[in-house]
Amino acid sequence: MSVVEISERRTPSFDAVVEVSAQKRDQTSLWLALIAIVVSVLSFIYFSHQGTILSYKDAVSHMEIAKRIFNSPTPGFGQLGGVWLPLPHLLMLPFVWNNWLYYNGLAGSLSSMVSYIVASVLLYKIIFDLTSKKLPALTGAFVFMANPNILYMQSTAMTELLLFACMLGMVYSLQRWIRTEEKKYLLYAGIASFLGTLSRYEAWVLFAAMLVVMFYVGWRKQYGSPYHLVRGVVQKRYRHQDNVLGGRFLAFLFVGGIGILGWVFWNDLILGNPLYFQDGQYAKPSLWVGKSDKVVGNWVASFHTYWYAMTDNLHLVIVVLMIVGLLVMLVRGRLRHETLPALTLLVMFPFYVVALYEGQRPLYVSQVQHAAFETNNLLNVRFGLLMVLPASILIGYMVAQLDWKRHGKVLCAVGCAAVAALTIVLAVESFNDPASSIITNKEAVVEMHSTYDEDSAMTSQYLRHHYNGGLVLMESYGNEALPYQAHLSLGDVVYEGSYKLWNPTLANPSAHHIRWIVMRGPSQPDDVYKRLHYSPELSSYKLVYKNPDYSVYERN
Repeated sequence: MSVVEISERRTPSFDAVVEVSAQKRDQTSLWLALIAIVVSVLSFIYFSHQGTILSYKDAVSHMEIAKRIFNSPTPGFGQLGGVWLPLPHLLMLPFVWNNWLYYNGLAGSLSSMVSYIVASVLLYKIIFDLTSKKLPALTGAFVFMANPNILYMQSTAMTELLLFACMLGMVYSLQRWIRTEEKKYLLYAGIASFLGTLSRYEAWVLFAAMLVVMFYVGWRKQYGSPYHLVRGVVQKRYRHQDNVLGGRFLAFLFVGGIGILGWVFWNDLILGNPLYFQDGQYAKPSLWVGKSDKVVGNWVASFHTYWYAMTDNLHLVIVVLMIVGLLVMLVRGRLRHETLPALTLLVMFPFYVVALYEGQRPLYVSQVQHAAFETNNLLNVRFGLLMVLPASILIGYMVAQLDWKRHGKVLCAVGCAAVAALTIVLAVESFNDPASSIITNKEAVVEMHSTYDEDSAMTSQYLRHHYNGGLVLMESYGNEALPYQAHLSLGDVVYEGSYKLWNPTLANPSAHHIRWIVMRGPSQPDDVYKRLHYSPELSSYKLVYKNPDYSVYERN
């Protein structure tokens, strides 16, 4: 063996050692994680001081679901129900048992805060892997980290940040698999997909898009273009070739899709309907979206609605930079395989437009629904926040492309500084008046101060001061915040999730030792009102509190 051959054989190994050594010396991810921890904690303290951590009713509901697993008239994992996906509630289990953590909201916020940290680091890694430039990668991550709506949502018990972390895990892992072809990254992508599809339904859409990308890239790697495949088959070149692509595709499909399959099976097992999460009693789109909604069946209104939701969350300037970054990636990147996972995040825009058009999900923005809703023209505006993920990646990629001329490093540094300065200015502007400038915060506050919720708050205050023990009959749907604000023990509340107790108790509350009955009506009557308001079963109870929306009865 010649010296040249020995040298050629050693060179790849030497390069690999240098690369591993360089990765060990790169402490950027660690420092970024530490900064994210500080920002996360400070944001939670700030919004907690503002009193808006639990302004979303859904935030309270998520914590209640988790706590009911061990504190309920019928405890157990059946309390997870079949509408909201289970992972966010399971992650809250180690904390909701502690009343101090539970009532200040931290029990639910912790998973969002950790997800914020993970998502920040993953964004840096995704951009750095695409560009090999740290400063643009940090700039893209900063666009995400400093977004005021992100900082608010990560301070709450909502599920968006967990979804974002899982989505970015899917993107980064698949991107690394494309670059390295190492099987472990395909496994990581499957695990991230599994976690994401058990967090929010948007991850189901991204998982489907990832399957297409994985199959397409794998096909091109194994067979090349369709022309080369046909020619290879004709020449019998692939006759004995193992179907590596099919095996990897099925493995990714199984690991990533087992969460979806498990959820369908769970719905069938617990609720007797495998699609309960879509058409069940508390999941039907008709509960929130009426046929008269102006976006239903209207492509233009649906597009405008999601566009405004996106710009309200990101700011128009960031959206414009995202579009420019997309054009740069399409021109400079030429749809290279490693850019495809990040580009799949853009599929969420048409997905939401179609969902609005079909009436599957409600989303109200003041620019479109201002005439239809006098008191609350904001609902689910936070759906637009998801576009901050592709925006951060595309902006980071865009500024990295400035480093290609003689003075490219200077231009790149200037571009990064300009984007960072713009992000800071927009954040400071929003924090000067968070109640109106941070749209997710504004949506939650408007929801909290609606007339209906004020009546709920007054009812819970009455119960907090007068409740002195005994079982309470109350529907949870629509009244989620009431037992939380009243500090009722969930083990004393019989609700529609008390599977073997609910219907018998509604039929005869006194025979089931119900001491208190809380009903909502007549404007938006719940099941307790419908079943008992005119029933002789109330003869053994007396009305002790009433406001326009709620009535409270105590057993004589």
